[in-house]
Amino acid sequence: MPMARFYPAFVGDFHGSEGERLAYRAIESLGDDYTVFHSYCWLGDGARTAPQGEADFVVLHPQRGILAIEVKAGGIAYEDGAWQQTNRRTGETKVIYPFQQAENSRQRILSELRRRMPQNFPLVGKAVWFTSVQIPKGKTLPLESPGEIILDADDLGTPKARLEAIYNYWHTLLGIPERAQPASAFRQIVQTLQPVFRIVETISSVSRAVEQSTARLTNAQFALLEYLADQRTAAIHGAAGTGKSLLAAEKARMLAREGQKVLYLCFNEFLLSRLRSCRWDAHITIHNERTLAEELMTDRQLPITTVLREFEAFFQNEFDDTLWEYPNIIVDEAQDFPSPLLEHLALLAELHDGAFYVFYDRGQTIISRRVEGHTVQTAPQWIDAHMDCRLVLYRNCRNTTEIGRTVRSFLTGRQRNYLNEIHGKRPCAVFAPDIHALDTAAADFVQRMRSEEKLAIEDMVILTVSTLEKSAFSGLNELGGIPVSNQPEAGKLWFTTVRRYKGLEAKAVLLVDVRVSALTNPTCQRLIYVGSSRATAYLETLFLDDVPHEEYAALTAQLGGGIAASPQGIADWLGMECRTDG
Repeated sequence: MPMARFYPAFVGDFHGSEGERLAYRAIESLGDDYTVFHSYCWLGDGARTAPQGEADFVVLHPQRGILAIEVKAGGIAYEDGAWQQTNRRTGETKVIYPFQQAENSRQRILSELRRRMPQNFPLVGKAVWFTSVQIPKGKTLPLESPGEIILDADDLGTPKARLEAIYNYWHTLLGIPERAQPASAFRQIVQTLQPVFRIVETISSVSRAVEQSTARLTNAQFALLEYLADQRTAAIHGAAGTGKSLLAAEKARMLAREGQKVLYLCFNEFLLSRLRSCRWDAHITIHNERTLAEELMTDRQLPITTVLREFEAFFQNEFDDTLWEYPNIIVDEAQDFPSPLLEHLALLAELHDGAFYVFYDRGQTIISRRVEGHTVQTAPQWIDAHMDCRLVLYRNCRNTTEIGRTVRSFLTGRQRNYLNEIHGKRPCAVFAPDIHALDTAAADFVQRMRSEEKLAIEDMVILTVSTLEKSAFSGLNELGGIPVSNQPEAGKLWFTTVRRYKGLEAKAVLLVDVRVSALTNPTCQRLIYVGSSRATAYLETLFLDDVPHEEYAALTAQLGGGIAASPQGIADWLGMECRTDG
């Protein structure tokens, strides 16, 4: 369905305003002949307008004109000559001036259009939207606030007819007839109020666009959680970059806002540290399997080498379920957990009448578990067999379109809507014949990212598909003049494994230790898939070209039909530029 065009083309946090969020979703339905500015900030012109202000929404139509709309949520009253708003959560009441705010925005827009387009400016009106209340029909209202320019909760479903009526009100009141603006004139109006220009785009600027797009897409996906609000258990699957962790965090926050205790369980140690560094509601406890073991087994000494094995046995056979303190359980990276642990957690949530939500990507299952020599059921297999409510996320909201194409090379099934709308630099595949050439290429990457792309050291990461001990870069202390560390340290370039970096992301990723001869190995492919998907704005992969020319045809035939028997063919298959070094 055609949707209104928004500036900016992403959604932030709506300043914490539920009213703005509801109005935004309603306005989206207006159709593609409408253009909308959201959170339109302005400074006064030094004459008649206020020093500064912000319009929640500015709605533009080429025939009808412009409306500056102020949105207010919560309880609304008019007492003692003033509009008053009551916060439904805190009960706090304050005086508000929605109609004056809308008028200030209206006057500033008028002032700018008269200055820049004195011969051809459109109608400019105002409106106020009370998104949480219904205004009784025929209600006597203050003179500053005629009912004809007010929208309320009843208009959230079908706002178009109401907005058209408000346009008609202003046309009649101001004596301005409707007239269609030529396309060129309407573009000039939009450009006047919201100038568009382009300077040289660096990876850092592309990264900001990705972050903004992520906010827009994940906010749109939050509707999924609202749809599932009454569903106590759910499994949400998505390929890399589809916003699973963001949705998991939002589900935890939704439950916490209701005053419910929540366990947020992830797998990765570095992700655990990153999550714990963020601000969370006091009702939310962040754990991975190791720290959960430390909480539940306080009376035991747990060597780091055996803690998981000992905990899983204890949790399965000895733990007293009546002592469990978390009725609601959110599991991120669920594909990495043992299936018996997930099964027990699901039971605990059921026993405590809580929610049990798992977020997973079966394509990232790179950790296998064996008991007494036998491979145990994977978490995705258990989820498929036992979770009745399973939903899939399709849209990539982490990576640029170009990186998404590389990641998609390793996906199967329906991926038609996977790619993001934000474009950036095409990933680069560097094929090197030996270790020396790899070192040179890696140093070149760091120098380019710093000098040309203006990235900070913490914006980059080097990931190996191997182990730190077996990597060609093992023992690396410096690269391109930048110190290197195997831990996240200020002022140092982080070099770690794909496995340890799961769940995290960086603006630019250098993926190393990829042997051409290993490309047909499913585990290697999954590691490349996971590692590539960590890059939000730029990806570069160093391939050790260890396959003789005459053997390329057999290798590429295993990868799939139509792949040219050459490094260029492999790069094309991955949607990457090809560079041969050495």
